[in-house]
Amino acid sequence: MRGIAVVWLAALLSIAWADGLREATLILRGEPLSLSPPPLWDGRELWLPVSHLERLGVPLEVGASSVRIPHIPSDQPAAHVPVEPKRGAPCIPVRGLVRRLGGFTRWDEASSSLSILARLQQAHLEVNTLHLKTSLPVAWRAFALENPSRLVIDLAGCALPDVPLPLPESSGAVKAVRIAQFDPHTVRLVLEMDAPAATPTQGLDSEWQVALTAAPASLPEPPAETPQSPPAEPAPEAPPTPLEIPPLQRDASGVVRLTLPLPEGARPRVLFLEDPLRIAVDVPGYLPEPIEQAIDDPSLFVRTLRAAPLEGGMVRIVLELARSVGAQVLSGKVGVTLNLRAPRNTGGKLRDKIIVIDPGHGGAQAGARWREGKTVIEEKTIALAIGLHIAELLSREGAKVILTRAEDKAVGLYERTALANGANAHFFLSIHCDSNPRPNSASGTTIYYHKDDADSRALGQALLNEIVKVSGLPSRGVRSDSVLYQTGLAVLRTSQMPAVLIEVGYLNHSFDRAKLVNPDFQKRVAEAIVRGLKAHVEGR
Repeated sequence: MRGIAVVWLAALLSIAWADGLREATLILRGEPLSLSPPPLWDGRELWLPVSHLERLGVPLEVGASSVRIPHIPSDQPAAHVPVEPKRGAPCIPVRGLVRRLGGFTRWDEASSSLSILARLQQAHLEVNTLHLKTSLPVAWRAFALENPSRLVIDLAGCALPDVPLPLPESSGAVKAVRIAQFDPHTVRLVLEMDAPAATPTQGLDSEWQVALTAAPASLPEPPAETPQSPPAEPAPEAPPTPLEIPPLQRDASGVVRLTLPLPEGARPRVLFLEDPLRIAVDVPGYLPEPIEQAIDDPSLFVRTLRAAPLEGGMVRIVLELARSVGAQVLSGKVGVTLNLRAPRNTGGKLRDKIIVIDPGHGGAQAGARWREGKTVIEEKTIALAIGLHIAELLSREGAKVILTRAEDKAVGLYERTALANGANAHFFLSIHCDSNPRPNSASGTTIYYHKDDADSRALGQALLNEIVKVSGLPSRGVRSDSVLYQTGLAVLRTSQMPAVLIEVGYLNHSFDRAKLVNPDFQKRVAEAIVRGLKAHVEGR
């Protein structure tokens, strides 16, 4: 019997090992979780039983076959995380889910643990209130230190962003602020202030408001015989002053300005949106009711100005643009100024322009690859097909077109931009397909521009605005290449003209791939790119 039991146990262990899974620990907000059944690690992904999802503290909609992320439109693939059975329990891939929620994970082989970490996205002072925003919920605690007098705020389960946050300017009772990564799981904020105390006035999801106060000194008790005066009636609160939105102003150089007042220490949030082209600016303030104003002057670049109150004492101002613009945002003591101007190399007709089309990769440089049986799908092939369509359409418009490659051959990165720079090209468009380490975890179109180049960003917005209308793929926005590499992408960094790199879709996502290999889809995307470029140049 003992021999039989040993054989049976060995069989069970072999099955457990054969599935490539092992038990692991999930660390959330800096603390390891005790979970039963436990998470399972397969060497690349941590699988968390669906029964534990509520521990994440994130609103999710759990279905039989997938978990939906409510803040992503349901028609986008990124909104749905597939549920897969692991050792008899329905599970979700933690790393894939966290990426879509805006956080990241860190695996520690020695302890067989996966840490979930949020990014600190915002930290600014408004009078005596500290505003904090993280990409995921974090644990919050505060304590005071002496010599010198300081308030320390720890955010557990949080990490600093790759690009340093600007330090909040001192405001009210706060003399100075420091932010640092205290340990791998904790961001620490240190505020120098006299006799500090802190009260969280709001703690919803990942947005916090912390009221900062100086602890009151103790007062002597009044004598017993002293008659007590009746409490004074509280003075009526003055109604808040509505936010004043001044009219758009155009100077002699053609720059259109909008200046909005800001409380000292406050920082605006600026969003660039497409379909239609818009710029949204969020500022602190009070607005009793929404406003909408049509702008009839085409020289102001704006078709409609709208404003509406948001939760948390914020106001959103939305400029619906009449065309793509080069936009610059300047923050100062008096407020935030939005400068709008016609982007470089625009004006006239498309036929007047020299345009370089750069189908990415080529030759031995296949780029992203996907194998289906004996069929291999390569990025270089799709990029060339789309690039040739774009070149043909632009030639019909009368533009001078230069292709960095018109066939399957390798071209050096710097050769591509040297060709464009040598031709004094007006625009440089590089065509690519995206990929990431885990198939089916990311989907959509992304357009990159270099650093903070407003002209290239405007070009990317005009192109993406048209692509999303016809592609059926999610928009992943127009992004600076500094989010990928500190120095940016070579073909964008070395281009002397407005330049963008277009990641049409993800080759390793089944939804995107089915479109990318479709010749009709390739033509539609090429047509959309040409329409966007024409609108950008001609101001339509």
